[in-house]
Amino acid sequence: MALELSLRQFSILPSFVQTGNGEPRKAHYLGRDDATSVERKQETGGKHDNAPKKPTSGKYRNLGDLTLGDVEAALAYFRPQLVASPASEWIARNYFCQLPLKRNLDERPTVVFGRVTTCYPAAGELENIEEMEMHFPRPGAAPDLLHIHREELNQRKPIESFCIGVKAYLSEQEMRDFSQTENIFIEKGFAPLYQNGYGELFDINEQNRPALPWIYVFGSEWFATIPDSMQVEVKQQLQKLIGWNRVLLNYHPRRYLLKYRSLNDELEFNYGFTEQYLLAPQDTNQVLVKVEETFGERFMRGMG
Repeated sequence: MALELSLRQFSILPSFVQTGNGEPRKAHYLGRDDATSVERKQETGGKHDNAPKKPTSGKYRNLGDLTLGDVEAALAYFRPQLVASPASEWIARNYFCQLPLKRNLDERPTVVFGRVTTCYPAAGELENIEEMEMHFPRPGAAPDLLHIHREELNQRKPIESFCIGVKAYLSEQEMRDFSQTENIFIEKGFAPLYQNGYGELFDINEQNRPALPWIYVFGSEWFATIPDSMQVEVKQQLQKLIGWNRVLLNYHPRRYLLKYRSLNDELEFNYGFTEQYLLAPQDTNQVLVKVEETFGERFMRGMG
């Protein structure tokens, strides 16, 4: 059986973004839809049980309790959110990693996937790590904690590591704001995926809803650059995202106070008086805090 993992690629080298008039422009980061695949085989005759399982003993779930179906389900669920990390085999806290396992008498699968919680003695490539803890996602429940030693990994096969993509619709100046702290985002396991135009929003529909990012950032200056004739349609698309329980953050620095309206004003949201209200971080560090909080809460609730 083969597990196919198609991911947006991420590079620390400048890439292109689309401007409002369709012209390409250089940017610091941009997600692409390049596909990669990882093949993992399972011995024939094994049985699949996709139901979530509790740890058999202690605080860790045994690797032998996992099935290839469990791993495949976790990969499929998180696949649309993943962006290949700048260092392909980097293992660090909050990074999602796909790790090849050695075959063992406990019938564990030949690959495991999850979100790293800690590494000892430090983060880095596998040769620098003796052991690690990783959260393995479960359907509708908090993830299980795995304890993995370096000698349990098949070091003849590659490790893959990923960040969570954060879609950011920003003006050029707002992109420059984020460029000063984007390495901190990456260190925390999040990759900004910049978009300067608005046309891509019109591709959002019920059919591609499952593949949409969980977290969006919209700059107030970016919205102000949209022609008046298109703003109503853009706001309708934002309302769709809110209705689908996506997290929308409105980047609204203090310097905008008398210059640009916030998205809460544009969408007629009023804290305490309307059901919805967007968080409006005033700097990129505040954006990162809310990205960490909201993703962490969603991840700990389980898949589904």
